[in-house]
Amino acid sequence: MYHLELKPFRRSLSQTWEKDIERLIDRTAGVAHFVPACEVREEETAYVIGVDLPGVVEEDLTMEVKDNQLHLSGERKSQAPTEKVQVLRSEVRLGKFARVFTLPQNVRAEGIVANFEHGVLTLVLPKEEKTRPMKITLSDRKNPTVAPELKS
Repeated sequence: MYHLELKPFRRSLSQTWEKDIERLIDRTAGVAHFVPACEVREEETAYVIGVDLPGVVEEDLTMEVKDNQLHLSGERKSQAPTEKVQVLRSEVRLGKFARVFTLPQNVRAEGIVANFEHGVLTLVLPKEEKTRPMKITLSDRKNPTVAPELKS
């Protein structure tokens, strides 16, 4: 299982580290697996996670939120070989995968929406309205609008 927080990170260091971890797990576990690439963006009203899952079918995906974490898992299966097809070389990562995303406190977990299209899983994690940025303007000194109960 691969764990990721929704925080900014250095692209070059992170990508190198991910590949090293993936290679280490491959050697020690002996189990076919892969770590799908993802992109995490913060927008004004939501966080958006895009996960590259080419070759994975919707039925083989599992997503759930528990203990303030989004758990994503599934499996990319190989195509059944036939007598007429011989694979000469394959660089496609097959097997099971798992990713865990720690959710920020301002995410409304019950409002998470998932869409799977063209091999890309897109998860939209809405922010709570009270945590969205709000612009505050200064009141007019000549014509203050203070509630009568607040005046002394």
